[in-house]
Formats: sequence, structure tokens, C-alpha cells
Amino acid sequence: MEFLDILIAILPVFLMVGIGCLTRLVGILNDDSEKSVMGLVLFVLYPCFILWKVPGNESLQEVAIVGEALAIGFLLTVLGFGVAWLIGFSLNVDDNQGRNTFCLSAGLQNYGFVPIPLIIALFGDSADSTLGVLFIHNLGLEIALWTIGIIIVTGSMKGIIKRLINGPTVAITLGLILNFSGLHQQIPETAKTAIAQLGTCTIPISLILVGAALTGVIQSEKWETKWRVIVGSLGARFIFMPVIVLGTVWLLAFSPNLQRVLIVQSAMPAAIFPVVLAKHFGGKPGVAAQIIIATSIASLVMTPLLLSFALEFFSI
Repeated sequence: MEFLDILIAILPVFLMVGIGCLTRLVGILNDDSEKSVMGLVLFVLYPCFILWKVPGNESLQEVAIVGEALAIGFLLTVLGFGVAWLIGFSLNVDDNQGRNTFCLSAGLQNYGFVPIPLIIALFGDSADSTLGVLFIHNLGLEIALWTIGIIIVTGSMKGIIKRLINGPTVAITLGLILNFSGLHQQIPETAKTAIAQLGTCTIPISLILVGAALTGVIQSEKWETKWRVIVGSLGARFIFMPVIVLGTVWLLAFSPNLQRVLIVQSAMPAAIFPVVLAKHFGGKPGVAAQIIIATSIASLVMTPLLLSFALEFFSI
């Protein structure tokens, strides 16, 4: 797929995030309403999206494929944190500049709300099977985020197990149980229809929420541009991690669906969620916001560039 085709597939994502920014600026969404919408997304819409795509997914019928996606999601996330720590150390990003927040934010790619519409746009008939593998990969990533990631930000292991039990992880686990047991065939059609319709709402509402939340952080934080943080995050997200992830895909014989997932993940900007974590766990949300903004703007060029190269190189 050509650079321009991928850019066109990405633009609607940024348009919806932009709409979210406007909703915050004009007062449609505020701190309280954002929390309510976040709860709706995390505990209703996103689980429904997962339960729409995982049960009955043929790509998730083999334990080996599920284990492979789970393991690589965990390991590459931990490796991303390590790469970000080394970059921060080499650039002298210290505690005053938010070293721990930098490590979490620069080390974690956007793993859900940007890759999902992109996979749907890029892979056509293969999108559903690829999304199924993405969710399992993301379960491994979530385990790394809520264990190693939280330790990085807080320096404590308190409450780790409790945080692992959330809407998406429960939905993925339930989806796999339904898949392997065959019980998904017993779900009434009316329930399937309701789940699918709720799942369809997930991406646009989530992207609007992302734009609103990011704007809220920018409005509330005292802004001080940290160029080392910006340069380091761009290097982590668009140089070092793409080389590592694509090199892993080239060296190891992954299933085609996991190859597609990792190729898309390799080209992603920084995740949005570390802003929330930094705000909640005593990090530096302003640092996370700068990383998100810098890598997101750069992704308008770098994501299509990296994806067009990788898709051609791996003949996908």
C-alpha cells in the first residue's frame, strides 16, 4: 500500500481526535463528564467491541497462536520501557524533567484506538482475524503496563493485581473462554446484535474522548517545552522501536496475523493513556502530553512512511 493511501486511512483518526479537542474547548466535555465517558468506554463499549470480534474468531482457535501473541505483547512492551529508559538516561532526562513519565510514555505505543481503525482500513477481509490477534497482543501489553509500567511511575507494586482486573482484560478472557469452549455459538442473535452495535460506537467515542482529555491536560498544566523529552520520544517511537519490532518480525516466524499486528504497532505514536496514569499516580502529565503531541504530529508522516516500507518489505 502506498504512502498516500495509508495517510488517507489515518486522517479520519486525527479528525475525530480534533473534534474531541473542540468539545473540550467549547465546554461540551469537562473533567466530570470525561470521567463518565471514560467509564462508559472502558466498562461497556470497548468490552463489547472485543466480545464482538474475539468469540468465533478463527485466528484464535489455536492455543499456540494465543500464547505467542500474549507473550510478544508483554515482552516488547517491557523492551519499549527499557529502550525509553536508556534514551532518557543518555539525554540526561532527570527526575525534574519527569524521567519516569518519559520512560512510560515514550516506551508505550498507541495500541488500541489508532491501530484498530488503521487495521480495518489496511487489511480488508483479513481485518477481523488480525483484530482478534491484536486484542490478545494487547492483553500481554496491558499486563506489562499494569505491572512494570505502574512500578516505573509509582515505585510501588501496591494494587497491581486489582488494576489488572478491568473491562478490556475481562472481556478478552471471557472471549477466549467462549471461543475455545464453543459456547459462543449459544449466544442469542439479539445479544450478538446489541454487542455489535455497542462495539461499533467504541472507536469514534474513544477518539473524541482522547482529544478532550489531551486538551484538558494542556489547559491545566503549566507548559514548559522540554526539547530533550520531545527529541528522545521521537527517537524511541520512530527509530529504535520500529527497528527492534520489525527486526523481530523478520527474524522470527510469526503467524501472518501477528506479523500484521506488529508491523502496525511498530509505526504507532505514543499512547494517550500515560497522561491519565501520570495524573493519577503522581507523575508529570505535561511531559506525557508533550510526548503525545510530538509523536502524533510526526506520525502523520512517519506512520505512513514506516508502514508503506514494512508492508512492501514483508510482502503483505
